[in-house]
Amino acid sequence: MEQLELRTSFREQKGKGAAKRLRREGFIPGIFYGPDTQPVPLTLNPKDLEKAMSTEYGSRVLIKLSIDGYDKKKRNAMVKDIQIDPVTYRWIHADLYSVDLKREVEVEVPIKLVGVSPGVKMGGIMEQIRRELTIKALPKNIPAAIEIDISGLGLGDSVHVNDITAENYTIVADSNFTIVTVSSPEAEAVEAEEGEEMEAVEEEKEETKE
Repeated sequence: MEQLELRTSFREQKGKGAAKRLRREGFIPGIFYGPDTQPVPLTLNPKDLEKAMSTEYGSRVLIKLSIDGYDKKKRNAMVKDIQIDPVTYRWIHADLYSVDLKREVEVEVPIKLVGVSPGVKMGGIMEQIRRELTIKALPKNIPAAIEIDISGLGLGDSVHVNDITAENYTIVADSNFTIVTVSSPEAEAVEAEEGEEMEAVEEEKEETKE
């Protein structure tokens, strides 16, 4: 993964009033922290942060952080959290986390299905149950997405997490859960019918109680 540079500045003033003034000026407050670093309050340009996160890696992008007005050191960082205003949907605060390029980090990575399932061509219904996987990897080994080839999935076939061959990272999973499955139309119809029958039974129970 290529590192992208993000320039920030040291934020001297703290508190809600100072944060509001920053936002009015087009900036947002932030914090840089980590296990081996002193927390540093930041002033960020949200446009610069958005640009850094606009690659295929999204919020998992590896950042080379500089903090004007603090020191000349450049730090390795990743986006830990971004707070969003529930009304305007604008970014109002950002957390940047210090990372060691020689230590693994745990992140969520999206799943990307590639290929065409023969089962779908035969009328099957494909259901993607998981859209992200938790992995551990060195920062520079984090993939933009985990690709799963579905070109071999026929009717009734499925892909479980243990079927994935992980390269340069480790998948964190407590069980061999299903990621994607292709079921036949008949099976879907039976499940739907059973669901309707269960709903009818529950309705009868409620009417009996009344």
